[in-house]
Amino acid sequence: MSQVRSRNESAWLLPPRPGSIHRLREDMRTFEDRDELDIVVVGCGAGGSTLLQRLARAGWRAVALDAGPFWDPERDWVSDEAGSHDLYWTDPRVIGGEDPVPLGSNNSGRGVGGSMVHYAGYTPRFHPSDFRTFTTDGVGVDWPLEYADLRPYYEDIEGELPVAGEAWPWGEPHRYPHRPHPIGGNGELFLRGARACGITAKVGPVAIANGRFGNRPHCIYRGFCLQGCKVNAKASPLITHIPDALAHGAEVRADSMVTRIGFDERTGRATGVHYVRHGKERFQRARTVAVAGYSIETPRLLLNSTSRRFPQGMCNDFDQVGRYLMVQGAPQTAGRFDAEVRMWKAPPPEVSTEDFYETDPGKPYKRGFSIQTVSPLPIAWAEHVNPRALGSGAAAVYERFSALGLPRCALRVSSAGRKPRHLG
Repeated sequence: MSQVRSRNESAWLLPPRPGSIHRLREDMRTFEDRDELDIVVVGCGAGGSTLLQRLARAGWRAVALDAGPFWDPERDWVSDEAGSHDLYWTDPRVIGGEDPVPLGSNNSGRGVGGSMVHYAGYTPRFHPSDFRTFTTDGVGVDWPLEYADLRPYYEDIEGELPVAGEAWPWGEPHRYPHRPHPIGGNGELFLRGARACGITAKVGPVAIANGRFGNRPHCIYRGFCLQGCKVNAKASPLITHIPDALAHGAEVRADSMVTRIGFDERTGRATGVHYVRHGKERFQRARTVAVAGYSIETPRLLLNSTSRRFPQGMCNDFDQVGRYLMVQGAPQTAGRFDAEVRMWKAPPPEVSTEDFYETDPGKPYKRGFSIQTVSPLPIAWAEHVNPRALGSGAAAVYERFSALGLPRCALRVSSAGRKPRHLG
């Protein structure tokens, strides 16, 4: 733990009791638009926040801009599915082309912390085979680096989040810094079924503190990981890297939507970013621009940054920006059981198996898959069993619950009387 603290003191900078996330946000250093910064980072999620913290420690004059708010978990987040939709980027998005695909609204986050504010906490590593799929399986392309190149970075970030889980036997076998969490009903069923089928399954890995970590408390297993962790046990950059970045002189400028990258037409070098804050168009000068706006917002920004020098957008000389995008593929299944499962009373991705991860020569496809538990709360569960019901309002969802023999009280509408929102 001392090694973690020497490179990232965020967990110790948080207050030791519930309340405002940290005073550093009120006291942080601020810069003017006219100041030429060493770097401006676009996006304050997993990549942007970590980069900001590392560069601030190295003495860089750095600002991170995010389109959403600077969240305060104690004040802003609630144990209510319908009341938590503001955590998601809710603007409509469509993958274009001959067969356009609309994306769900939970494909990225909105605000400081990014998608990790509402992700489930699942933090697996790649396998060594993932880096050479073309050489070994004839699909995709090989990476220009190997698993061994990333191993020390996996170890560092797993210590800083921190990650909890059992010893991992797949890929390159490894351990995690925190012991696995106790499991809920869904995990128990998964483990029991896996044993009966001869499948190896393990608990974790999840980026949720198991035991006190600095001033961060233990997980209390309330089951609202996807709605923002009010107690700060689940890792998100909002608590894992932003406090240390601010303590070392960085600025986080929230509610700032970057619209275009500025650059010198003669040299092609970036000069800063155009952005909108509180309805006013502004330009922040910087010698370097790092774009860390997720797999959707990053190509949008690059494609919008056009000029005579870059008529198709920045970094798009070969017309590849925004192509071949796959956010995540994860089909889900569910079943009926004789006894109540109480599947939501634990971190959602509790138990996993990667027995089927590698290519099986006996199968008619290349590469494989992993299996993990997922524990939706009532509204998300209703969407899975009958997504069209939400179009008719909450009453239809209640009727669907009754038809399944499930208790009507399992689903509730928020105190404001709103109908359940589609969360993607």
